[in-house]
Amino acid sequence: MFGPFIYTCDRSIEVYNETKKYIEATKYAEEIEILGWAYHSIGDIIPHTNENLFSGHFFPWQESWDELQISFNLCLFGLYKQAMVSLRSGLEVGLLSVYWNLHDDGHIVIREWLVSQQDTPRFSEIWKRLERHNNFRIFQQTYDVKSRLLSLGYLHDYVHTKGFKYSNQMGIMKSNFQTFEERGFNTWFESFREVIQVLAILHLVKYPLGVIRYDYKKKFGIYKPMFGGLETFEIDRLEQVIGREAFNAIENMAKSDTAVQDILEWVSSFPDMTEEDMQEQIVEFDKQMIERQGLEKWLEQEKMLMGDRFAQSEAHKRKVQYLIEWAQENGFDKPAWKR
Repeated sequence: MFGPFIYTCDRSIEVYNETKKYIEATKYAEEIEILGWAYHSIGDIIPHTNENLFSGHFFPWQESWDELQISFNLCLFGLYKQAMVSLRSGLEVGLLSVYWNLHDDGHIVIREWLVSQQDTPRFSEIWKRLERHNNFRIFQQTYDVKSRLLSLGYLHDYVHTKGFKYSNQMGIMKSNFQTFEERGFNTWFESFREVIQVLAILHLVKYPLGVIRYDYKKKFGIYKPMFGGLETFEIDRLEQVIGREAFNAIENMAKSDTAVQDILEWVSSFPDMTEEDMQEQIVEFDKQMIERQGLEKWLEQEKMLMGDRFAQSEAHKRKVQYLIEWAQENGFDKPAWKR
């Protein structure tokens, strides 16, 4: 059916099953999950305002996130060289996320590049711009992130196949089709981890609010504005991923960052929400969900979310009963597309 081709989907599936067993039997399953969630949180530190919303300023981070996921998928199927190429792409476009938004005018300066009318800037140009920014100048004096970034240059060798080591053979005497190779997987993982760590550090240097632990819920409840603040558990995870030395350097820098202090002052100006206010927000949110997806689907998700705690407390019982009656009275038993 496929003529002379020996790289087949069937072989990819075989490698996938072997790779899954290997990951689940080692430390890698937990580490990959932590790294993935950490970089996902990085997306949340990039502010969205009325001025830049839907402008494309967020596109480079989204594209980098896609590339990192695709890289993992390629690795699962034993396509190690291609997984490394996607890592290179993820690194480059992740750098652009910081580069274009460096002076908070990404929604303007990104336009020509976004519509493919401007070439992607070279690494040398990107770093020259970054090192002129006050945050990067301060950070580089205490933590040499530039050297870590430069050391990832070897990923370029996979793009251009710099000999046997950077070929589809990955420097291993193996069959000339995809096979599970422990060495190939480990090589990918080390690079995957380093790319995420470096990109996380660079984003946090630009947006140091991402290391400030603050109880935003007491000010905004479940509707926190997208100004770049993170939940404490996300910050704890980022500290674990980038390491205490880098984290402490960014945390110290945040204390004198005027943008961070202005945001914290603005947040602190809001009165604390009461428990009643928060519960009202949650009920209104649940109503919106029920109106869109129907009562049955909402109940299913609420049971999954609450687990053994579903309808155990009197307060939760009252909320569920109230929403059931409200949905039935308003004809929201079925999802919007079925009504």
